[in-house]
Amino acid sequence: METTRKNIIQFKGTGSQLFAIDLLNAVLTILTLGLYYPWAKARKLKYLYQHTEIAGSPFDFLGTGREIFRGFIKAILILIGIMFAFYLPILFPEKIYNNELYSGIFAGVMLLLSSVVIPFFMGYAIFGTFRYRSARSAWRGILAGFDVSRKTFVSTYLKAYYLLFVPIVLIVVLVLIIALLAESFGIQTEMVMGIAIFVFYIPMLVFYLYATAFYQTVIYQLTYGNLRLGDLKLNFKGKAKQLFAIILLGGIGSAFTFGIYYFWFKRNMYNFLIENLHLEQNGVEQCVKSDITAGKVFRLEVGNILLILFTLGIGYSWAYCRSARFIANNVIVPEETDLDSIKQTEQAYTDATGEELGSMMDLGGIFF
Repeated sequence: METTRKNIIQFKGTGSQLFAIDLLNAVLTILTLGLYYPWAKARKLKYLYQHTEIAGSPFDFLGTGREIFRGFIKAILILIGIMFAFYLPILFPEKIYNNELYSGIFAGVMLLLSSVVIPFFMGYAIFGTFRYRSARSAWRGILAGFDVSRKTFVSTYLKAYYLLFVPIVLIVVLVLIIALLAESFGIQTEMVMGIAIFVFYIPMLVFYLYATAFYQTVIYQLTYGNLRLGDLKLNFKGKAKQLFAIILLGGIGSAFTFGIYYFWFKRNMYNFLIENLHLEQNGVEQCVKSDITAGKVFRLEVGNILLILFTLGIGYSWAYCRSARFIANNVIVPEETDLDSIKQTEQAYTDATGEELGSMMDLGGIFF
């Protein structure tokens, strides 16, 4: 049955080949004091893309070390600016701690950084990673693309990001109000605050889990839901309430099974993303399917952990290839999708700034 499918995804890379690339990249990066890193990244991505095939044709990564280097320098300058602000108390301890004006200014800067600047650059980093990688990806000479503007992406991301903090702010405000009321009536404040935290903890936790599900769903919609290959578009149809149910069940199930349910939870997380992806061609959508099971997740993750542990980390390249092969073998592209009729629609794009911010902040998705 497997051999009759025409739109088969395959990953043909091997651990030994990837290890040789990783080893050479590490040596050259160390010898050049980190300057070779962009070329190392381009080399590895090119290998991974060229060993990933669909319908017998490999992908290609068109990015270069020079492009990534320019983005790398910009990302470094941005992060240096942010880190400098955090190190001000160490550099100027007397002025910061002994002067009320400077202390107030520093507190304001920290608030601005943590609540606005850092979240903004997190959104920009995710956008930049997908924008650059997609624009520098090709299949049969057809460029991929990313169908969302920077402004729309970052503004939508920030709304979802700030929602994560609503439950925390609510419980803090409610507890403080109750504590003030208790104090005004002469009731023991510590006891009332303890009861309030106990009463509000479960509802706020549930609210936080829903906010987390909403945030992750928005990320999937903004990233995978805006990818395209020529005129073949990828849409994401998942809903936050679906992911919320998966997360809630995962937490309860894992707690009552001493962690055994984790593999079913991870299966559901994979399938939530994969099976809510729809390929749109000529106005017609086809649903992507998944063949991932809890047993397959167990074999992948336990195998990877043992492989890395027993080789003292040397087996990472083999584990990476196992993970890539796992995804490729279990994502089923609809047979109704005519890959031979995809038309070129994209323009070249070479700004890798967000790509490097994404790497430094360790941001990204499951497959990209």
